[in-house]
Amino acid sequence: MENFSIIEELLDLPRIRISRIEQNEKEILIWVYIPQGNHRCPDCGKYHRHVTEITETKVRDLSIFGKNCYLIITKGRIHCSCGYRGYEQLEFVDKYQNQTTRFNEFLFCLCDRMTIMDASELMQVNWKRAYQTDRHTLEALLASTPLPKMTAIGVDEISFESYHRYFTIVYDLLEGSGVLYAGKGRTTETLNEFFEQLSQKQRESIKVVCKDMWEPYIRSVRENLPDADIVFDRFHLKKHLNQCLDQLRRYVVSHAPKDQKRFIKNKRWVLLKNQSHHTQKDKKALQQLKEINSPLYDAYLVKEHFDQLFDCQDEQSARNFLHRWYQEIPKTIRQHFESFYQMVQRYLYGILTFFKYRITNAIAEGINNKIKVIKRMAYGYRDPEYFKLKILRRCGYLKNIQPVF
Repeated sequence: MENFSIIEELLDLPRIRISRIEQNEKEILIWVYIPQGNHRCPDCGKYHRHVTEITETKVRDLSIFGKNCYLIITKGRIHCSCGYRGYEQLEFVDKYQNQTTRFNEFLFCLCDRMTIMDASELMQVNWKRAYQTDRHTLEALLASTPLPKMTAIGVDEISFESYHRYFTIVYDLLEGSGVLYAGKGRTTETLNEFFEQLSQKQRESIKVVCKDMWEPYIRSVRENLPDADIVFDRFHLKKHLNQCLDQLRRYVVSHAPKDQKRFIKNKRWVLLKNQSHHTQKDKKALQQLKEINSPLYDAYLVKEHFDQLFDCQDEQSARNFLHRWYQEIPKTIRQHFESFYQMVQRYLYGILTFFKYRITNAIAEGINNKIKVIKRMAYGYRDPEYFKLKILRRCGYLKNIQPVF
């Protein structure tokens, strides 16, 4: 009988012995068995000397020398005193009896770093097997990993599909945990799903929520975190102001002489860009714009002046600044900023809270870009639940957790 002790040592699987090995151009087949006395009951863990109804199972293992490797495992049924009647336990094989746990681990690592199709082609398995391995591992990881400590959270949405379909993203702002939750939709109920996962102690630990002025989110936060402060993100506030300026630009273009229309129309990004980022070309274009249409140039200065709000030292000085800022807007263009100022007054409580905590959702832009990369890598996801798992793994609190196989 051939001696396979060295190969058994390299194979490094518990309780197994090798009976024979065969190979062809594409595969290596290794017949293995469990010696007498080592047959283990999966319920109570008791070892048995005898088994009945012997069967063979073909299990995929890691490739060897560029060839696919399969274990042909001989196993039998156990009649245990604990009441178990069935096949013996093989702890190194997954529950579907298709792959070894180390093959699953390696396949998951590949899916974690590349597309499902790339991983399946590299390992020469069906893409559905790669998908199922990745998804089941992520689901187990999510179920076994508690939410991390959180004191300040941000809430934002990101487009998932066309036709205004969104994901609600909740992420940590201070502890560096990344995404804490991803839910389909951007309704009150969507955000409520996140808060329902939290214990009362976890809810009380959240002191501040940074978000935009989306009413469904406001209702959810007030309902679930009555003692937390709401901070309206300064970048979303600036976005609304830029929209007012852009609407004025469109109005000016529609009423401008024909020879000026193209010049004004093409200066959209010059007007919306922060002054600190202007090039010499941008500055020259602004000077020309001032000569052609002074009201639009004045509106640009109004937008730039608003940035000084965030240099205020406290809530009272910020309140005073907002009043002065509005009063100093030239009357010829004030009507174009009226809706913005009314919105500021309506949400003033969350705008002024910024000066207490001085936090923003700036981290959301980086996270959203990473999420878009994940989506592009897969050319989109048909399964929203799987997409959420990938977000939590690549951008969230699961990113540094190693699964147990």
